[in-house]
Amino acid sequence: MRREIVERALGEAREQEANLVIWDRRDTFVIEPGFEVSLEDEYLRVEMEDGKAVVYVEYGHIYKLVVEREKGGRKSGPRAGFGVRVEG
Repeated sequence: MRREIVERALGEAREQEANLVIWDRRDTFVIEPGFEVSLEDEYLRVEMEDGKAVVYVEYGHIYKLVVEREKGGRKSGPRAGFGVRVEG
């Protein structure tokens, strides 16, 4: 996936304070508002757990992005992967 598409989806998620869900060849990642994210040349870098863990996702391995908005009365079901928060 092109960096520009990831950047646009991340910007939309930050604006709406929504989750960004990323599917890559290994796993599903839920990036929640509040964690530090940086867009590097070849990968997305997400720092979580107050800097104790860092996740790198290569753009070329991402095959699906979703900005997950809250819907009234709907709760997210269980999902494979793990969650991280996005800091704006």
